[in-house]
Amino acid sequence: MTEEPETIDEAAVVPGRTLSGVQKKLLAYHDGTGFHPAAKADDPATHIAKFNREDLPTLVLNESSTLQLGREVLGDREITKADRGQLRGFDGIALLVERFDREGGERLRLEDFAQILSKPRGRDFNGKYQSSYEEAAGVIEKYSARSRIDLARYFALVVFNLVVGNADAHLKNFSLLERPEGLRLSPAYDLVNTIVYPEYERLAALEIGGRKRSFEEIDRALLENFGRDIGLPDRAVKKAIDDLAKGFASAPTLKPRAHAQPDDFRERYRETITNNVERMLA
Repeated sequence: MTEEPETIDEAAVVPGRTLSGVQKKLLAYHDGTGFHPAAKADDPATHIAKFNREDLPTLVLNESSTLQLGREVLGDREITKADRGQLRGFDGIALLVERFDREGGERLRLEDFAQILSKPRGRDFNGKYQSSYEEAAGVIEKYSARSRIDLARYFALVVFNLVVGNADAHLKNFSLLERPEGLRLSPAYDLVNTIVYPEYERLAALEIGGRKRSFEEIDRALLENFGRDIGLPDRAVKKAIDDLAKGFASAPTLKPRAHAQPDDFRERYRETITNNVERMLA
């Protein structure tokens, strides 16, 4: 593992402390009266403010809904905290994501899987896509202080990402976080249903079972094989998938909306996920 982890702060640019990535992001903090951009180097940076893209005006709603769905299916402790709100000086609603790599004002060690696997970054960061979900599981096996527990958590998170249609669940979206007992799989973050947008390729971000898969070809048999391949007992794999199926079935976020129009984004969002649930978890 690298000795000096790349942090969110190190990715920021002053002035404005804008974060890299295709979605506009700013470091932010709450002062008791509201959220403010962390414009100066000595400002606290307890949150990340994420905004819609001009070509994707539903992106904040999408990620907010998917994080909430993650809490409903995986549990509150498995998902980073976030709320929609206003950032002072900026128009529109932002997603204000609480940083879990901060505790009592101190920065916790945090390394994403692309760093740990030393994947080449390049100008377009394509290294984060050059791997498999099986190889990523090896990071947990090697470095987690509770590898058996974290492998089970990781398996559930990967399956969740596939079911919600997240074609951007790459290596940088999985991290190990410093805890009192050692490094542990961090809470989930950057959860988005990308396949609801025609602009996104309908392929999983990483290989699974030897190659990158279209979402349409992912089924329960493939997911069960994946779970066994990363070292989980067959009974645990089947129970995890059954639990996920029950979680999606009862999730309030996926309940049909009364009088929804066919072109309503929330209805398209719900349909893409429920179709995946039926195919992947049945």
